Formats: sequence, structure tokens, C-alpha cells
Amino acid sequence: MKTLNITNMPEIPFDVQEAVNQLRINLGFTGESIKVIMVTSSTPNEGKSFVAMQLWKNFANVGSKVVLIDADIRNSEMRDRYGFEAQGGLMGIEHYLSGKMGVNDALYSTNIRNGYLVPVSTNVIDPTTLLESSRFEQLIKGCRDQFDTVIVDTPPLASVADALNIAKYCDGSLLVVASNATPRKVINEVMGSLKRTEKPLLGIVLNRADTSRKSFGYGYYYRYGSYGNYGQYGK
Repeated sequence: MKTLNITNMPEIPFDVQEAVNQLRINLGFTGESIKVIMVTSSTPNEGKSFVAMQLWKNFANVGSKVVLIDADIRNSEMRDRYGFEAQGGLMGIEHYLSGKMGVNDALYSTNIRNGYLVPVSTNVIDPTTLLESSRFEQLIKGCRDQFDTVIVDTPPLASVADALNIAKYCDGSLLVVASNATPRKVINEVMGSLKRTEKPLLGIVLNRADTSRKSFGYGYYYRYGSYGNYGQYGK
């Protein structure tokens, strides 16, 4: 197995660390059968990849052998945002799904102890065929057997249908919602789509909540930055 270094993992405020830790603990109450967790959102720039990465790191820090699969093949920003570096060059999930290499070649150990990654190295304009192939199912099954927890980061559901194709291989999903930004109608539509997958919605993560309001008690307002240009989807 090859090694990948994450050179730009930001330190997050204590309040955010505690919120992510509580999220991990709550997921533990969903039952032992919940091992493969899909993280998605309704629209771009709601912070789903940040949540996926921090949840992955939190699982690893408490000793759980965890893998993060970056399945946002159309528009992943993880490689650049977190500074992925691999000796000999990075080859990712798109190479595996296209049959250019095996599962272990796409799977990297990292400088986060207990943390493993299946990254995206090159974005693919239309990965639908790749995600619907039997190789993706084999990847999920292989990771399920090797790891305590599998986290799958997917594209926003209201932008493309990729996440719905992925959901059938997962045990449940987390929906990341940007506070006071995502229209309620869009959220309801996305929740309806997730319901049709017949896989449970494990929870909703409210991101960027203004915790200065008394009703929140405690927490942290967090804005991670621009997700990218999903306007190119489908073009």
C-alpha cells in the first residue's frame, strides 16, 4: 500500500472539534451495522467535504481504522485544499474505476494514524458510468471488510444524481445543510430523494450556524470557503 502525506490539514477551533466529536459519538448509536456512511449536501458550498474530512480524522484519532473515499469525481477539491502528496505521483479512484489499476493501488495510508484515503487525482467531467460499474461496488465491499468505518464524500444531490447511485452501496447518509442559506424546498426535495434509496438518513449536520444567537446555547459559526463551480455540471 502506498503512502499519502496530507500537508495542509488546518487546526480547527475547539468548539468545532467538540461538535465533530459529538457527531462521531452520535453515529455510534446508529448500530454496528452502520459502517459505510455517505456524506452529501443539497447544493454546492455547504461544507460537506469539510465535514467528511474532519469526521474521518476524528474517527482515526480515537483509534478506529477508517477510510475516506472521495467519490466527488466531477469536482473534488480535496487534493489541492489539503495538499495531498504521494511519492511517484497521485493516482486515484478514477484510475481504479476505469480498470487501470487494482483496489490496493488506489488506497493510501496517510500521515494521520489509522486514517486511509481513496483520493481523486483528476476530475472527470461525466463519471456516471464509472460510479455505476461493478468496480465501485467492489471498492465499497473491499473497504467494508478492511476498515471499521468507511466515509464516502459525494457531490451535492441537487446538482447531479451521482450521490443517489452511490447511496445504494452505503448503510446510511449524513446531509450537510448550510444554515440560513439552503432553501427549505430544496432540502425537502433532497430528503425525499434519499428516502427513495431505502437507506436511512442518519442525521442532518447544520453548518455555519450563527451561534451568537441565544437559542443555540453553544457552538461555532464556521465558514470553510468556496466549494467550487458546480455550474459546469451536466455541460
